[in-house]
Amino acid sequence: MSELPPDPPRLRAILTHLEQQLAATDTIATYLRLQRDAVQQALASAERQNTPRPPAATAPSSPRHPPRATRMRLRPGTYMLEPKIHPDHPRPPIIHIGGCNRPERSTSECTVREAELALTPGLVGAEACPRCRPDLSLGLAQ
Repeated sequence: MSELPPDPPRLRAILTHLEQQLAATDTIATYLRLQRDAVQQALASAERQNTPRPPAATAPSSPRHPPRATRMRLRPGTYMLEPKIHPDHPRPPIIHIGGCNRPERSTSECTVREAELALTPGLVGAEACPRCRPDLSLGLAQ
């Protein structure tokens, strides 16, 4: 912008528009990062399933480590995104608080800001888990 109007009302209108554009872009970027993380986890899981396993006789006797998604559920104080089953599925993504045992699919960890953006009405369209209620802990419940 080479020249800006000199009067405050038009400058405020321009500033409001720019802030809305930045918020929308930030929301889209957050949603895409969360979806990318979910795809990376699904890919890693699929690759682990396709890897040949050693015969049972040579396998170590120590207990198996839980998958990554299970370990993430054990971290209270964080937020998790349970993505849609596929992009056209009617069920929305769900935000959980770390430690919630309700997720049915692999989750990806998200920041407090990403959880807030995902739960903001009209932006990403995610819903709060009805069991752990992250919307309450984030102060977004009505």
